[in-house]
Order: sequence, then C-alpha cells, then structure tokens
Amino acid sequence: MYLDTIGTIFVSILGGGLPGIITGMATNIIVNFFVSGYLYFSIINVLLALITSWFAHYSKLNRIIRVVAFILVSSAVCSVLGMEIQYLVEGLPMMVNLEEVSKLLYSGDGKGYFVSLTFVAFFLNIVDKGISLFIAIIAIKLIPESVKTNISNAGWKQKPMSLEDIRSYRKKVGRKTVLNKVSFILATTIIMLSIILVSISISFYYEDCKEEYTNEVYAVVESAASVIDGDQISEYVKWGKRATGYRDTEKILQMLLDNTQGVEKLSVFIAEKNGYMYIFQEAKPDVEILDNGKILPYMEQYTDLIQQFIDGEVVDELIYSEDKSVFSASYPIRNSNGDVVAYVIADVYMSFLSEYARDYLLKTFLCFSGFILLIMVMGFTHAGYNLVFPINSITQASSLFLASHGDQKALDENVRRTRALGIRTDDEIEALYIALCKMESEMAEYVRDLRHYAEVTKKMQNGLIITLAGMVENRDVSSSSHVQNTAAYVRIILNGLKRKGYYPEKISDEYMEQLEMSAPLHDIGKINLPDSIVSKHGELTDEEAEVMKNHTVYGREIIDRAIETVKGESYLKEARNMAAYHHERWDGTGYPEGLHGEVIPLSARIMALADYLDTLTSPRGFKISYSLEEALEMIQAESGKYFDPKCVEALNDSIVEVRAILNKNITRRY
Repeated sequence: MYLDTIGTIFVSILGGGLPGIITGMATNIIVNFFVSGYLYFSIINVLLALITSWFAHYSKLNRIIRVVAFILVSSAVCSVLGMEIQYLVEGLPMMVNLEEVSKLLYSGDGKGYFVSLTFVAFFLNIVDKGISLFIAIIAIKLIPESVKTNISNAGWKQKPMSLEDIRSYRKKVGRKTVLNKVSFILATTIIMLSIILVSISISFYYEDCKEEYTNEVYAVVESAASVIDGDQISEYVKWGKRATGYRDTEKILQMLLDNTQGVEKLSVFIAEKNGYMYIFQEAKPDVEILDNGKILPYMEQYTDLIQQFIDGEVVDELIYSEDKSVFSASYPIRNSNGDVVAYVIADVYMSFLSEYARDYLLKTFLCFSGFILLIMVMGFTHAGYNLVFPINSITQASSLFLASHGDQKALDENVRRTRALGIRTDDEIEALYIALCKMESEMAEYVRDLRHYAEVTKKMQNGLIITLAGMVENRDVSSSSHVQNTAAYVRIILNGLKRKGYYPEKISDEYMEQLEMSAPLHDIGKINLPDSIVSKHGELTDEEAEVMKNHTVYGREIIDRAIETVKGESYLKEARNMAAYHHERWDGTGYPEGLHGEVIPLSARIMALADYLDTLTSPRGFKISYSLEEALEMIQAESGKYFDPKCVEALNDSIVEVRAILNKNITRRY
C-alpha cells in the first residue's frame, strides 16, 4: 500500500493543484530519507495531485461516476509510471509480494512479465487510492465550511470567480494566454539548464576518471612487474601453467586486478618481430581473453611502438585504441641481469561513460521532473491569480500583443519573452524573474559543488602523495616492500573478518578500501624521530625505546594536520587511528594510551597484527626473519594478549593469501 498519497489527495481536494504538488514533493523527499530512490517517483505524486485537483474542481461528472473515474485513472497512471520507472532505473525498492503475485500470472520474463506486474500494481493501486480517497473525504468533512471557504479563496486577489466564469474566459481567449507563455518559458529554461548541467557534469566526470585511471594503470603495471620473476619467464613460456610459481603469479595478478576500479585487463607478453605472445592474462567479466602461448599479430595501436618493444625499451606513453575507448600502459619485466624479458600491460576501458551518461540523464530527469512540474504549476497558478483573472482586459490585450510578434528563438530572446508576459505590473514579472533566478542559482551551485568535490579529492590525493614522498625521502627504516606487505596483510585480515561475519556493522567495502589506503601511513610519525634511533641496526636502549614510542603521537599529530587541510576525509581519520594506536595491546599494556579490547579502534587492531606479521617474517637490521609457521605460532601465543582474537582467527584462515605475499618477496629472506 502507498498510503503516503493520502496527504496529496487531501490537500489537492481542499486547496487545489499547487498545494497538492508541494505536499506530494515534500512527501517524496521525506520518504526518500527512509527508502532510497523514492525521489525518482516524485513525478507520480505530482501527476496524482493534478488529477485529483481536476476531478475535484473541474470535472462535470456526477459525484459517484467522478469518484470511480478518479480511482481508475489515478490507479492506471500510478501503476504504469511506477512500473516503467522500476524498469528503467535498476535497484529501486519494489514490493516482494507484488513480484510473487505477478509470477503466478506470468512465470516468464520480458514484456509479458512487465504487463503482469503492471496489472497487479493497477489492482493494488485501486485499493490504495480508494482507501486514500475515503480517508481524505472523511477528513475534509470534519473541517468547518467557513475554513474550507477561506482556504479555497486564499489565492484570489479579487472577488473569486465562479467555475463557469473561468471556463467562459478560457474559451474566449483560446490558447494564446499568458499562462501558456509562462509554462513554455519555464519548461524551455529548465530543460536547457538541465542539458547544460548534465553535459558539464559528464565532462568533468570524464576528465576526472581519465586522470584517476591514468595514475591507477601506471601503478598497477609497475606493481605487477615487481611481483613477476623475470628469470622465470622462459619457464613460463615453455611449460605454461605447469611451470613452478605460475599459478601463484596468476593469483597475484588477479588480486591486483580485483583491487583496481578502472583497469579491466592485466596481461604479460613477450615481444617478437612477427608479433607478440601472451604469457599471463587476467580480466574482469565480459572482457575478451586471447590464447596464451601463441604468436599474435601486433594490434594497430602498437604500430609505432613495435620496435621499442622488440628492443626492450621502456614505453612511457599511454597507448590508445583507434576510437579512444581503450587506453593502455606498459611496464618492462627485467631478469636478474637487468635485461627486459617481457612487458606487463594494463587496459582501461572508457566505454562505460556512454552508459553512465544515459543513466545519469534518466535519473536526473526523474529526480527533477517533479520539481520541474512544481515550478511550472507554481508559475501557472501565480500568473492566474495575480495577473490573468484580475486584469481580464489587460490579459486580452497582452494576448493580442504577444500573438502579433510570432515565435521567438534562442536564449537571448527569453528575457524579452519574460518582460512581455506582464504590462508594467512589477509583482507578477518580479515573481517569475525570482523563480527563474532561483532555479538557475540552484543549478549553478550544483555544478560548483561538483567542481569543489573534484578539487577536494585531488587535494587529498596530492596531500597523501606529498606525505608519502616526504617519508620516503627522509627515511629508509625498512625495505620498500614493508608498506606494500602491511597493506596486503590488512586487506587479507579484513577479508577474513568479513568471511567470518565479524564486525559486520563496521566492515564495508568502503571501510576496507579506506584501511588499505591508510596502511602505508601507520609509521609516518617516525619522520620526527632522530636518525640515530630510527636507523639503528642494534637493539635500542631503554631510553631510546621510550623515544621510539613517541612516533605514535607524532603520527597522530601529522595526520591531524592533514585532516584539517582536507576537511576531515574519513579514510584519513582511519589513518590517524592506525598511526596513533597500532602499538596498543588487547590486554591494555600497550602505548601510547594503554587502551584495551574493543576500545582500541578496529583499524589499529588490524594494523598491529599486520605490522607484527611482516616484522616477524622480514629480516630487518640485526634481526633475522622467521618462517610463516613460526610467526603464526608466535602470533597465536599473543592472541587475547597483544592481538584481537578475532583478527588472529581471520589471519589463520587466510594462510594461502599470506603465503602468496611471502612468496612474492622470497628473496628478502636470504
């Protein structure tokens, strides 16, 4: 049942179309806070208000027939439009029972199922509109006649005209009225501004995507090249999937691909004079994969780069397909002698933007359609009460004047059209002008908001890049793979927690991405520590250990300043928690604040375990590395003391993924 329409029907009968539309739009906005996507149905409540107002105030049918006709017409409009919107926009809320009943009538798919769904919705709407109308009529009956009369006459600026007088006036002047001109101007302006808004938004989105995916594709190919053993390439070519380490490499490449948004295909190939040969290919669903191990002719976009590939040179430029819908980046794979033996190449598909543009245009239209009709009806009603009916003779003169000028074109003529609607009547002209200015201002603000969001995002990314670059330039405490390993372990632990169903209220896809992005910043506070302590290869003295503990405080302060710069983006908050509390212990004996149990932020508990695991399995300074089994035994011994037991359990269930990370960095252990 959609009994939220009671208010729309009640107000439309009592006060007319415009108050009914406002009520319907307000209802849609309020319900949208509780049912996401409800705003797309705003056009239905707007049309329902207009239908109700027409049947209540203008229909010539007798009362019984009018009630029946209203229920049938409103039900047909609501059911057809409702199902059409459900069909056009994916993911909108739909009643499960409605689908179940429809399947009883038609078990197949396609148009037949849509018709049966609409049929069931129609009969549901008959019951709904009947109940809503009955409740609205009962409520209206309870209102005193004097109050209803005052409400009905509230908009008139002269003696109220009867329904017969209004009909006579409309029949006399025909279609050439100020009301029609107002409606045309409002519709034209809104549509043009909407088109401009959508065009600018899509243009900004395309440029942002291109820049973001360009950075991403270079990072992916460089990461992929770093995990592939160049000395094994000949073995991979000879034995394929049977070669030692081949399947582990496949898993790593797939993991890299899965952790990217824009990259659709990740491949490794060898360049020959007569073509190229794929060794590895990992792709997302619906992306074509060619045969590995076969010499394939070079694609057209590689024509100018063939010799560079054959000569084993580094190709820094992006490679575009002929229609610019796909661009690629490559990175060389070197063997232990430094020779280029193969290339990693990643493909980014930009064809999704056409689907995005279509969906964006459709959703924008559905969201704003109710507002568009609201503004049009508001202008119609305002002109009727304040200009047309009070000044009948002036209206007729204005109609003749407008008719003598013919049609007007282009945006620069819209101002003259607006002025021609009234004849030196400041109130009417000013009200319409304010409405248009308000509409344009709101749309301009929307575009500015898009730009501001893009600038904040870019600013945030630049801030992180600068921070990380400063850390790398000023310190060399551990191997460059430490931050990569800990980030990978954080993702592995998060996946394990999610599989176990632990902390479901916290662990979302967005949260997991935030933590993986934040992991490299966990030791950023060491920037403020002396070189003599940070770079010391032997054991620290007690005094030095106390100084070392301050890196958690420094890290929090550094990231707090970054948060102030970018206005508190959420993933930086998690980065701050990691930096500040990753040395806290589950039993409360850690530092800097001695937090315990779940009082310690989840991100810091996960980071503590990931950091400890990499510390145990990586040689660093005076310390040798432990095997994975030894490290897990040591971690298990600290479960419930140092570490969150749930995190330890999640790690123990993810040994395969952990081993893949260790195998990638096997050379570090010798």
